[in-house]
Amino acid sequence: MLTDKETALLNAATDLIREHGMIALNMSDVHKKAGYSRAAQYQSFSDKNSLLAALCMRELVQNSCAIEEQRYKELTGDFTVVLRPVVYNYLKLADRLMIDSAFDQMFKLVQNLPDVAEFSFIKQGFEFLNTERTQKA
Repeated sequence: MLTDKETALLNAATDLIREHGMIALNMSDVHKKAGYSRAAQYQSFSDKNSLLAALCMRELVQNSCAIEEQRYKELTGDFTVVLRPVVYNYLKLADRLMIDSAFDQMFKLVQNLPDVAEFSFIKQGFEFLNTERTQKA
């Protein structure tokens, strides 16, 4: 479970990435936008990669819950689809294992979605990501 501070920092990072892109994300901007000190930010996220890993993880968990609760319109792929493949190899082992576990759970849920046109894109996308992920292992 995320603390209020972690949620605020992740929300700020999400907004900044959507506004300026991942490459332009600066840790100094994140804590300022969230209204926290630099020290408070680094207590939660030791570096940019740990912040990006947390964004991926949060999205995977939110998507898994959305599928389980059949809230399909809430599914997103901003960080799972775009960010994870880019930063994955730069993450600490613990972060990679955490994301892999959440991705496996999400992938199983996606595979069990009904075989209808509404879900074909997400199913194909996650199949591709899973293939890409397992071939690198």
